[in-house]
Amino acid sequence: MRKILTAAVAATALLGLAQPAAAQYGMDKKGPKNTATPELPKCAQPLGTAAIQEPENQWWTSLGLSNPEALLKLFAMRSGCLRIVDRNGGLAMRQGERELGGELARGSNIGRGQVKAADFFIVPDIANSNANAGGMNLGAVSGFIPGPVGFLAGNLKTKKAQAHTLITLVDARTTEQLYIAEGTAQKTDLSLGGGGYGGGFGAVAGGYSDTEIGKVITAAYFNAYVDLVNYMRAQAPNQASAAAPAAGQTAKVALSLRATPAPTGKVVVPVDAGDVLYPTGQRNGVWMEVDDENGNRGWVSSAQITAR
Repeated sequence: MRKILTAAVAATALLGLAQPAAAQYGMDKKGPKNTATPELPKCAQPLGTAAIQEPENQWWTSLGLSNPEALLKLFAMRSGCLRIVDRNGGLAMRQGERELGGELARGSNIGRGQVKAADFFIVPDIANSNANAGGMNLGAVSGFIPGPVGFLAGNLKTKKAQAHTLITLVDARTTEQLYIAEGTAQKTDLSLGGGGYGGGFGAVAGGYSDTEIGKVITAAYFNAYVDLVNYMRAQAPNQASAAAPAAGQTAKVALSLRATPAPTGKVVVPVDAGDVLYPTGQRNGVWMEVDDENGNRGWVSSAQITAR
């Protein structure tokens, strides 16, 4: 029995120490566990504008983490593949600025009709996570093993953290669920005498950089983000063809979108010279119905716009 335990501990130690630290992260869910970490994709032009929606189940609170929105914002900014519009704190602060009303300096440009529309909603979620899946403390068997091997067993601890994350992509115009990106990651931490694995994903706030499960969830979201960008790149030609039904028109002069096809119609929003407007196909004499880049719809005289 003593020989069997000695061999088991020695094999466990050799198995853990022979594995490179970088290889202890299981990355792509479709590939082998020990593949290299994928590169953050880079985009010359953004694939769209997205708003991040908080999931109903605030799973991160039980893990002592913050909302993963900060992770996705960081990935989007570093990659250049998504523009993010802040519908949480940023929108609340803008509303506060508007409520100041006459207190703002003239020309502060905080009026109506300037909030950029989102093309997509993205919802970060988690399928499962485990901060200590299959963890084992070999100190319990150290008393049965004499000599140096018994000392090794008494100080050897294994812990496995793993996570499976999801990012749901929703069309903001139709509310159609387009895709669910998935990312998995795991890390087997083999520590001897209190020393530990020192790898990490940089300084990310909210417990993601200073807790084991936080680092693993960061890696899983990284992989899910790569999956999301790959999908959006593949779908870009289809999305372009399903966008505006007509080519954009440029405003020749400063004008106003009108609620009705008449010069006395109520002003929907002012338009600056050079702004791009998108005809909807509706006409009434010389008047054309158009959308601006923020989704505002109204009527303009065809004499005031020109082809781009």
